[in-house]
Amino acid sequence: MDFCVIINPYAGNGRGSLYLDKISSVTNALRGEVLISLHPSHSVKLARSVAQRGKVIFAAGGDDTVREVLQGIYASRATLGIVPLGTFNNLAASLNLPDDPIKCLLLSLKGKIHLLDVGKIENGPLFVESLGIGLDAFAWSKAPPHEPKGIGRWLMGSKIGLQCLFTFKPQNYYISTEDQFLYFRNVWQITVANSPYYCSRIKIAPQAQLNDGLLDVCILHNMSKRQVLALAPQIYRGQHLKSPHVNYLQTPKVSIVPESPHTYPVRVDGMLLSQLPLKVLALRQTVKVILPNP
Repeated sequence: MDFCVIINPYAGNGRGSLYLDKISSVTNALRGEVLISLHPSHSVKLARSVAQRGKVIFAAGGDDTVREVLQGIYASRATLGIVPLGTFNNLAASLNLPDDPIKCLLLSLKGKIHLLDVGKIENGPLFVESLGIGLDAFAWSKAPPHEPKGIGRWLMGSKIGLQCLFTFKPQNYYISTEDQFLYFRNVWQITVANSPYYCSRIKIAPQAQLNDGLLDVCILHNMSKRQVLALAPQIYRGQHLKSPHVNYLQTPKVSIVPESPHTYPVRVDGMLLSQLPLKVLALRQTVKVILPNP
């Protein structure tokens, strides 16, 4: 197989660097090509440089690396592969990939090509995991430019989340799909998901599938701060859908319009935008991904 591995040595709190030589050795032994990503967005350029040859291009890193490689190969003849080296590896978890990077690479090379969906903001970027409007994007905007590593990153995120819980002000939104026009008051969070997990392996969209042509829209509304805190562990495990404060929709496209001028950012995977109102589409089975056989 003609394949290439783009390795992010900075992924996963040093995990990428730890596996750099091992992955390079295996790849070279199988006559694959190794490229090393040295800075943010470098993986996009590297993937774009080899995509037109129709290679299988593995993103060896975390979710940001996967997104960058996907951006580089999108609409080309290339096929995406994933080698999980990040801290949380949400997309790899959604696809049930092995945690061991070498095992995942070898099994994927013997696997099959599948077609997966991506999300798309009209006149905006693609996303693989989800976009968020509300509390999570507000908290994301408060994170420092240089985050701590390991457990420090989780502790910092928890601290920022609690601080934002007491300063964030819920807003009202109009949400429309192909067959519904809905109005929600006091909305804490709207998540439009393409895959089940996001952030620190939070299972915000437990019914999401990556090949069904649908976006899963989860709305948290009409809650007190205490109720938000009480529901948080259930959201983490994907057990929140029975709550009366949760509405869950599945739709190929959705429009989101704030009732009043919107002052908070919008999170799109790991990026922040200021685009509202917005329309979001599911681009069905537009990405080729090689996965291990069951």
